[in-house]
Amino acid sequence: MALKFPSVDFFRELARRMNGDRATFEKLGFCDAVMGVRVLGKAPHLYALTFEVYDCTEVRELGDASEAELDFTLQAPAELWREMLESIRQHGQPAPQYTLNSLSHIGDRMQVVYEDPEGHDKLYRFMATIQAYFDNARDLEIEWV
Repeated sequence: MALKFPSVDFFRELARRMNGDRATFEKLGFCDAVMGVRVLGKAPHLYALTFEVYDCTEVRELGDASEAELDFTLQAPAELWREMLESIRQHGQPAPQYTLNSLSHIGDRMQVVYEDPEGHDKLYRFMATIQAYFDNARDLEIEWV
C-alpha cells in the first residue's frame, strides 16, 4: 500500500522502521533533537519529529512552528523532497547531490531554519542519524500528493 507524501503516516512509517533497527542507529550514536520538516507547495505542511537516544518517539503535524520547540527545520519545496526520496528509492541511499548535507549546503536548495545556534549545531551533530531515518524510505511505495 502506498503512503502519501507528505503525511504523518509517511513519517511514522520511517519512525517505525528506525525504531525496529536499533543496531544501525546505535552505531550512529544517540540523537536528541526535535526537528521540523517543512514541505513547501500549494498546501505547505510542517511536521515535528522527536528523536530520543536511538528512536524517533513522536511524529506530528503542526499548524505553525510555534506549536513545538523545534531545534531546527529542514525546509524545501515538495519537488525537492520528491527528488531526494526518489534517489533513495532508486539507489537504497541518496546519490551524493541528494544527501541532506549536500542539499542544505550546496546552493542552499534546502534551507535550515533555526532560532538558536545550538539548534543549528544539532542538525550537523546528528546528520548521520537523520539521513539514515530518511533512508528508511528506500523500499516504500509513495503516492505523491
